[in-house]
Amino acid sequence: MKTIDAMLIGIIFVVWAILTLIYATVDMLYMPPAILVWGLGSLLFFVLTAVVLMAEAKGRSRHGRA
Repeated sequence: MKTIDAMLIGIIFVVWAILTLIYATVDMLYMPPAILVWGLGSLLFFVLTAVVLMAEAKGRSRHGRA
């Protein structure tokens, strides 16, 4: 079972990814620099989610052996 930390960081990743898509596709919101900022931010939160999930899995495997 995932902890709340990984779930919340994953939700932030999804929100940032959606905002990236909105800025990239809606012509009325012409903000080219914002696409890069939101895109890199969503990538950062994706990596953070993966790191948290790997740390949780490693912690569970250590506690399972003891």
